[in-house]
Amino acid sequence: MMRWLLLLLAACGDDGHVNMQIDARPIPDAAPAGDAQPDTLSQLPYRHAIALDGVDDFATGERFATTSTSFAARVTWDDQNLYIGYSGPDLATSTTDAATKWLFVYLDTKAGGEMQSRLYNTQRATFPTGFAADYYVRYKCDGTFTTLERNDAGTWNTATPTPQKAQADTLLELAIPLSAIGAGTQLGIVTWMINEKNLGEGSYAGLYAGNFTDGYAANLALTAYLQADFTSPRTPNDPANQRP
Repeated sequence: MMRWLLLLLAACGDDGHVNMQIDARPIPDAAPAGDAQPDTLSQLPYRHAIALDGVDDFATGERFATTSTSFAARVTWDDQNLYIGYSGPDLATSTTDAATKWLFVYLDTKAGGEMQSRLYNTQRATFPTGFAADYYVRYKCDGTFTTLERNDAGTWNTATPTPQKAQADTLLELAIPLSAIGAGTQLGIVTWMINEKNLGEGSYAGLYAGNFTDGYAANLALTAYLQADFTSPRTPNDPANQRP
C-alpha cells in the first residue's frame, strides 16, 4: 500500500498576502522484515588477534571445555596466526613432572598426512575420521622446549619458524604462523596433553570434553576435532565447527 506525505508550503505573494499550497508526495512502504538488508559486519570472516603476554584475552566464543575439568582450551585466528591458549595446573612450569609433560597441537591442512600421532614412550593417538596430520606443535610444560614439526613422507622433522609463546602462572599462549604450515581456507585442529613418564604415562586435557577418556592408552582414539573455516563468520567454538 502506498502512503503519502502531505507538505504545507507557504510563500509570500507580490500583494503581501501569504499563499498556501499542499504538496503530496508518495512514501514507499517499508521493506518486509524478511527483506531487511543483511548486517554485513556479521558476515565477515571471523578474525581476532591475541597479544602474547600471558594475559588471557581470548573471547567467550573462543573457549572450549576439555576432557579434564581443571583444564580449558582456547582457539582463535587472524590473517597471520592460529592462536592456541591452554590453562590448568600442569601449565605452570613448576608442576610435578614438568619435564615429561607435553601439550600437543596437531594440524591438518587438508594436504594429506598421518592417521596417527608421533609415539612418545609407549603412547600415541589415532586421529578422528576425516583428520590427517601434516604438522604439529609440541610444548614441554617446564617451558624449555617448543617446536613446529612437519611430516615428510611419514617422517616428522622440525620446521621453522618456532611458534611464539607466552607463559604466566597456569596459562600458556601460542601463535602458529599460518604461512609456515601452508594453511588454506580450512584447517583441522586437535589438542591434548600427555605425561610420558615411565610408570606415570597418561593422556588428558583433550579439546572437546567428550573426545576421549583420560588415562593411559597405548593407542588413544580421538573422536572429534575442530574444523577452522577461515571464510566463515562463525566463532571458533560454534558447534558447527566440531567434526566429524
